Amino acid sequence: MGSNKLCLLVLLIGCAVARKSDFPPGFRDALASRFKLHRSYVYQYTAESRNGVVGTANLQNGPKVSCQVEIDVPQPCRFVMRTRGCTLSEVSVMDPQGQPVHRLAPGSDAFKASMEKSVLVFHVESDVRVQVYPKTDEPVNILNIKRGIVSAFMVPMVEEDQSRLMVSSTVHGRCLTGYTVRSRQDIATDVTLSRDLSQCDRFYGRTLTSSPLALLQQLHNLMSKLITSTQSCSYQLDNRGTHVVSASCTERHNYLPFSHEGNGISSEVTQELSFLSGKRTNNRIFDAERHQARPLHFEDPDDKTPVQTKDAVLGTLRELAALAGSDQGQKRAGLFHKLVSSMRALRNETLSQAVPEMVDVSHWLTFQALFQCGTPECISAILQVSRTVDGVALEVDTLVYGLSLQASPDASRVRDMLSMAQYKQSKAIMYALANTVRK
Repeated sequence: MGSNKLCLLVLLIGCAVARKSDFPPGFRDALASRFKLHRSYVYQYTAESRNGVVGTANLQNGPKVSCQVEIDVPQPCRFVMRTRGCTLSEVSVMDPQGQPVHRLAPGSDAFKASMEKSVLVFHVESDVRVQVYPKTDEPVNILNIKRGIVSAFMVPMVEEDQSRLMVSSTVHGRCLTGYTVRSRQDIATDVTLSRDLSQCDRFYGRTLTSSPLALLQQLHNLMSKLITSTQSCSYQLDNRGTHVVSASCTERHNYLPFSHEGNGISSEVTQELSFLSGKRTNNRIFDAERHQARPLHFEDPDDKTPVQTKDAVLGTLRELAALAGSDQGQKRAGLFHKLVSSMRALRNETLSQAVPEMVDVSHWLTFQALFQCGTPECISAILQVSRTVDGVALEVDTLVYGLSLQASPDASRVRDMLSMAQYKQSKAIMYALANTVRK
């Protein structure tokens, strides 16, 4: 190559920045020899997740996604991806050989329509900078699946046998990646990648508010150290090194406290790509709106309801409170789950209006539900309720200080702590405010 600079080969085209002065002599010629400009490439893509307890009963579950993926290259370093014929399936039974048998999931048709509705355009600026440009109405969960497809195509462009480390952009953020290349007649035909996902800068950036102990799950940075996560990928190129013939990526996640010698709680995610066909196209259009640019790494979906109302929460809470002293205690668990789920779907404006009425119905049920909820809106509501409680100053100080120890506070948390400090200037609350601002 004559250069130490690396670039990503996305769908078999290596692409750094488009300015000519950024490349040494011959570098752009090498890129041009890869995935051809003004051509379309079609692949079959499959992704499957298997979750289970290895070493015990042979039971696994998890979804499976299959799509036909078409990539156009209208301009250098710019791509248009279409997903067609997608299916969503789930495990129904295990066959005698211990392999899962899938059946179509109930929402498969809706999933297919969502995946086909919009194309995804993306731009590869460098090996660590990949931008996607979704349509305005593209749901985040659908966009995340398409991000996974784009990430599966990421393979370094190299021309000779070597093993090296590089930083690459993936759905888990920027990851330190080790790769090995094998060549035949000076043409790279086999590329293997490996990653420790715990080293990726966005791997532990997401949390689940549906934890049974929602506040404790905010300590995910500590809990994440108990999970090992690795990824390995293998790419087969054609004999001329011009395009990927097949690709396979496997992620493995093991929960260490319940694992021993490969057995225990684990999750495995596999991705498969198979080249189907390629043809020349006349497409020269790269329709990307600059303000819609998003990074390649996963984003949290917005799980709030489109229509915000407090009626469902208040109705469920009243029904739950009415069970006290009755002979229908078996309904409490289901109603409490319904109450917490309804609260998680509310935005701050709606929930803050509902909280005073909830406290009037049942002070302690409201507190229990807010602690189980765990969303930023519910944590804000906890601080709101704590300002209405009399005679428990020490408990309120302890609660507020404990909330200040949570990692990665956002702007709304800072505002909540400022409101608490305005309400009560105790030493614990002022320390809590300082902790939150400092983080």
